[in-house]
Amino acid sequence: MGWPPTTRAPPRWVSPEARAVIPDLARRSGRGESDWVWISLLAALTLATQAPAAAPPPPLSVLVAPPDAAGAPSHVVEFAQEHVAEQLRARGLVVVRIEDITRKLSASKRRPLLRCNRTAPSCIRSLGAAGKTELVLVTELGQLLSGYRTGARIYTANDGALVTEHLIPGVSEDQLLDSLTQSIDAVLPVAQTALRGPPPAPPQAEPPPPPVAVVEAKPLALELEPEPIRPLRRWAWLPAAGGVALAGVGTVFYLQAGDKYSRLDKDGTPDAPLDNADGLASSGRRAQTLSRVAFGLGAAGLVAGAVMFLLPGELPAKVQPSAAVVPGGGMVGLSGTLP
Repeated sequence: MGWPPTTRAPPRWVSPEARAVIPDLARRSGRGESDWVWISLLAALTLATQAPAAAPPPPLSVLVAPPDAAGAPSHVVEFAQEHVAEQLRARGLVVVRIEDITRKLSASKRRPLLRCNRTAPSCIRSLGAAGKTELVLVTELGQLLSGYRTGARIYTANDGALVTEHLIPGVSEDQLLDSLTQSIDAVLPVAQTALRGPPPAPPQAEPPPPPVAVVEAKPLALELEPEPIRPLRRWAWLPAAGGVALAGVGTVFYLQAGDKYSRLDKDGTPDAPLDNADGLASSGRRAQTLSRVAFGLGAAGLVAGAVMFLLPGELPAKVQPSAAVVPGGGMVGLSGTLP
């Protein structure tokens, strides 16, 4: 008993409308075609990639040639050459000493390098070729009666041309190293500019923002109104004093009237009447009347003094005198607001 034959389904037909739904990019990729989208993307990535930063120029190479040391002791020359090499290395140069080259050469080749005229371009070129450097530096240590004549001369190795020199005469032995350092500092910037160009300018620092002006708040000045003028207050004591005096006079008359009334009431009887009863009665009525008048006037004086003291005053008149000179005379007047 065998397996039934396998039937393959016919390929499914896709209408042109449904085929149009398939993205153009996938359809072209399926056919192995390149698409402009990928080319554009690759170009954008290529342009976006930053170019590597330019490498800094290599340091200068210099050969420290045999010095021009006429009359100088050998130990001074050796010590000075070592000092010059150390100063050059400290300033970032690749230093080659003549001793490092000559010890590898035979005597026949060593002698021309050590004894050639180090001011001649041919000698400088041969020294530069032997050291394979860009520059050749010749130290000068001439001993004179006034002291050492120190300095440095620097040449280009390819043509033996003098780049610059710096010489200091009359140097004592204890100042020898300092003067050599001074000469190196003088010739190196010139050589650097001649072979590598001027050094890059330092980046300009952005100017600091202008300082914010702080304005201090001024306290508000309180405008005080002028105190009103009370012209009657200083005279208020006069009616008050008069009122007090009249009150005292009224009190005296009141006491007199009371005394006369007591005498008329107690001393006289129907059997023994007073002799001057009519006079006492008349005098008592007069004292009583004067007492009432004095009390009334005193009260009026006190009220008048209080009114004069408490009466509101008036603001001072804002009037100022003014004067002006006019052709043919002058003018005087007042300016302001009258009350």
